Amino acid sequence: MVAKTFPGFTPISDRIFLRNEDSDSLETPEKSSTDQPTAIIIYGWGDGTPKNVAKYADGYHKLFPTARILMVISSTFGASYDSLEQRTRAMMPIIDAVFPTPADGSERVILQAMSNTGGIYAAATLNAYQQRHGTDKRLPHHLCVSDSTPGSVVFSTEVGRWSRAMALGSAKYFPWPFIVTEKMWWAFLYAIHFLERAIGREHSGAYSLNAFLNHDMATPRALRLYMYSKADDLIWWEDVEAQAAIAKSKGYTTIMEMFEDSPHVGHMRMHPDQYWGAIERCWKASMALEGNSRP
Repeated sequence: MVAKTFPGFTPISDRIFLRNEDSDSLETPEKSSTDQPTAIIIYGWGDGTPKNVAKYADGYHKLFPTARILMVISSTFGASYDSLEQRTRAMMPIIDAVFPTPADGSERVILQAMSNTGGIYAAATLNAYQQRHGTDKRLPHHLCVSDSTPGSVVFSTEVGRWSRAMALGSAKYFPWPFIVTEKMWWAFLYAIHFLERAIGREHSGAYSLNAFLNHDMATPRALRLYMYSKADDLIWWEDVEAQAAIAKSKGYTTIMEMFEDSPHVGHMRMHPDQYWGAIERCWKASMALEGNSRP
């Protein structure tokens, strides 16, 4: 990836953009900064463009006008192919920009992971924080929003949907029919699968699931909001509920927000009031829990 100028944002790496404070002229409601997040990190879906992911940054800005907002743009190819070390290194600029020193309790952070690619790079950020500040430290956050993720990571049942997702993001670059691109990525994913088995490398999707179930990496004090749909043809709603149930059994507080008819990562576009209302409610709930936990 190559850093590009994008209106309203400052690139801090080739894929990470910081929203400028003066990027719009809309008046925002006066809110107490003590009730707002200090930082919001949005991990876009695989092959999502800055223009489209920025719509979520704008939505968060309307809710929380004093928060620093970062968005991460990633490819499904990188999420599938890159090693943990490469993914972690790619997320290190977030640590340097938002968490240059270990947490002191003043941070109020929202993480939003969109689709499995977003979850993969969110998990890499958890790892980057520990590499920078020590394995006894956890990246501070109070709310984790999972939009159209996590799904199953059973390769034999998911490879078809993963190859379709990769084809959707890359078909415009190839002159042949969509089905050819889809089969090309299917073959690529099988090659990566066998390579990882041969060298003993954990698949990026499995790593991200395990990282967010590990109390030593992902704090159980953060609420988990799952935004998903029965109409999603890439991440089945049953898989999201199954993953949420596992998280709940591990001691995480989970909140489910079901959408009946929106496609993959299309919930905000089709149901903005429901979408942002759920995030605002969960943020208020997380702040109430945080207040109750203090002596």
